[in-house]
Amino acid sequence: MELDEHKIAEEMQKMEYEPLLPIELKFIKWSLSIGVVSLVLLYWISVTFFPTAHGG
Repeated sequence: MELDEHKIAEEMQKMEYEPLLPIELKFIKWSLSIGVVSLVLLYWISVTFFPTAHGG
């Protein structure tokens, strides 16, 4: 197991730094935005249609 970890560490040190492409950054931003909006929307639906579940 240690040998595998050592090999992985060596390979990672050999790798060059690759910045994210603009399209990758755009995908990340869209994914995070969709996730946050979905959470807010689902919470609102839960509070609106199931008020007893929230102590109301």
